[in-house]
Amino acid sequence: MSSFIADSHLSMPTAICCPSRVSILRGQLAHNHNFTDVFAPHGGYERFLEKGLNEEYLPKWLQGAGYDTYYIGKFLNGYGLDNYQQTPGGWNVFDALVNPWIYDYFHSVFSRNGAEPRHYPGWHQVDVITEKALDVLESHLKASKEKPFFLYLAPTAPHTTVAFPPDATDESDIIITEALPAVRHQHLFPNVKAPRVPNFNTANVEGKPRYINQLPLLNDSTIETLDRWYRQRLRTLQSVDELLDSVVKTLEENGALDNTYIFLTADNGYHIGTHRLNAGKTTPYEEDVNVPFIVRGPGVRKGAVNDKVNTHTDIATTLLQLASASLPPIELDGIPIPIHESDSIDDEAVYESFNVEFWRPVVPELYNIPYALENNYRSVRIVAPDYSFLYTVWCTGHRELYNHTADPYQLHNIYETVDGRVLQRLDALLLALHECKGKTCIQPWEYIHKAKHARTLRDALSPSLDPFYEKHQRRLRINACLDHYERENEIVESTTSEVHGSSRLVLQGPGHSQGQDDFVVAQNNLNARWGRAIKGRRYTHPRVRKLFEPRTDIEEYGVPLTVEEVKLGLKPNAYDYD
Repeated sequence: MSSFIADSHLSMPTAICCPSRVSILRGQLAHNHNFTDVFAPHGGYERFLEKGLNEEYLPKWLQGAGYDTYYIGKFLNGYGLDNYQQTPGGWNVFDALVNPWIYDYFHSVFSRNGAEPRHYPGWHQVDVITEKALDVLESHLKASKEKPFFLYLAPTAPHTTVAFPPDATDESDIIITEALPAVRHQHLFPNVKAPRVPNFNTANVEGKPRYINQLPLLNDSTIETLDRWYRQRLRTLQSVDELLDSVVKTLEENGALDNTYIFLTADNGYHIGTHRLNAGKTTPYEEDVNVPFIVRGPGVRKGAVNDKVNTHTDIATTLLQLASASLPPIELDGIPIPIHESDSIDDEAVYESFNVEFWRPVVPELYNIPYALENNYRSVRIVAPDYSFLYTVWCTGHRELYNHTADPYQLHNIYETVDGRVLQRLDALLLALHECKGKTCIQPWEYIHKAKHARTLRDALSPSLDPFYEKHQRRLRINACLDHYERENEIVESTTSEVHGSSRLVLQGPGHSQGQDDFVVAQNNLNARWGRAIKGRRYTHPRVRKLFEPRTDIEEYGVPLTVEEVKLGLKPNAYDYD
């Protein structure tokens, strides 16, 4: 595929799976669709339906433009045994993974269009999705090559495994461990380690939020475990590579490849050992908010790279433009991604800044850390050819500013020392974006100045605008650390303090001591549990079909759940996971 793609990086405003996916499907920032968690009451499938988010979203808009639409894989957490018959609508085929087996690679359970859930003994989850995808593609293309289609494939790989062992009797028996690859990939990458980038297990965490700056260095045992997790993620992704290759070959064999756009991206990034954090997501840092974005399609130049700033909110707008579909009745927060060289860009400034926002505890996947509840933040990321910043306001009152041009690994918080004029502009920008809708999200500087004479941070730093910013010294403050979004919790406050240079003061929220509190991070406590889980699961299902052998109907391998499995899956809290 490398000779056919345009490759770039995409950023997501909310670095966790389900809110991010809703932003893709709705073309809106999380503070506008207010689906901010992975389970109830502030997220999960039931909230998606209760808020009516399925009434106006991408598949329905594409169906309105004459497309057949198909969904295969993980949809949202909470789509389970108690509600699988209530499908979201908008899909000709909706073949979704069912809770509590969404993250179980060797016991994946699907419901097709609300039918009785079935699992596929001996099959790796990604292989099941591959077979289902090829069946849908071949059926559609044989029925009518002229009818346009939209196929959304959503394997969970390389997500952490969340599984019930074969002898499970209670939801408390759940196993949480590393991603599990198909048997044919288990031998790959034997010596690979997590990248030892400058912020890996860094000695310098000064200026970070409390849940990071009071972490001890990762010990050797933890690092060894993280390296193993990293290898397992790479191995698991090999099945995704094969899935993509199978789709491309099927399109090619049916004469449809040259008229099809293929987008490859992810819900969120992932940190593994950076900033002393173990493994997970949900932070505003680059590892968590930056994901690959790869496009193949008509008019996409081989090897082209898009250097514009785009986010998940831009995907829906881009697909609607490619499909020549009408804009929906809801206000979209994104703009089309310029995937063709011929795409005109009327205003380069609209690609300079974007939101990063989050309202729930940090999710460490290897072991818990103190102060994880203090992960409610608002950030603005600015990317331009000659400057780049990340500015974050935390619910504790802590503030961070990183100069990405000089400090791409976000090691040195310059908030206390940067020119106060820069802070004035960044505070104004964050205020404009924190509750923006539609055009304001796209052109915040125009909203700030009510005119077009300042369209970028560079424009806003003109000395002629100093009187404006001196007069309007306001900034965002998050009143309390909440696990959900409340507009009233984000307060606009005036600031009359001196703002030049290091005299700028940082607000200290309740309990946000800069001292060293006493606590212990139990890095070794879970190693035995993870090791036992791997040993018990790795070869449980040795029968894995070789890819590209003569195909058969995948549904011939599907079997209903047992009575015991149904009872387990219907129990409360089976399971809520990220």
